[in-house]
Amino acid sequence: MKRVALVVLAAVAAPATLAAQDDSLQLEQRSISGPRLGLTYVFGPRADSVLREHDLAPLLSQFGWHFEQIVRPRSGGPMFVVEELLLVGGVDQGTAIPSASLLMGIRFPSGLEFGMGPNITPTGTALAVGIGKSLRYGSVSLPLNIAWVHSPGANRVSFIFGYALESARRPAPGRALSR
Repeated sequence: MKRVALVVLAAVAAPATLAAQDDSLQLEQRSISGPRLGLTYVFGPRADSVLREHDLAPLLSQFGWHFEQIVRPRSGGPMFVVEELLLVGGVDQGTAIPSASLLMGIRFPSGLEFGMGPNITPTGTALAVGIGKSLRYGSVSLPLNIAWVHSPGANRVSFIFGYALESARRPAPGRALSR
């Protein structure tokens, strides 16, 4: 009799437990993009040489566009972020220095974020590390970020800001959104 009761209890409890687990595993995916602008300070022996060669000051303007994809558990918690950042630097000095970064990281519910990934410019590749805070106002996000980009003999420190509008929500691959 005890065995039958345990089997019945397990049969009743298992679907509820699995359903609760399934709710916590459902993912929300959002795409956020928007303009970015800021300033970059360039330093290091290799950087100084390139700046002198092109008659540039070490403080460069930055203008560009930011693409971002976010995936997070629908139950809340940290968001997993992938960002693509395309910038043009030095416009204030009569030149255009393109750069592209691919950052992967985490944004916490407080808006604090951290990420890192590759950076590519005409002078080569580097490692980019960023930290920042996103302020939210409805469907508008105001990101404030500080980035450090390191390559042999050259470093860049940037302050980048802008805004982003949240697009419509859609399910992450393989997961349905419940409303």
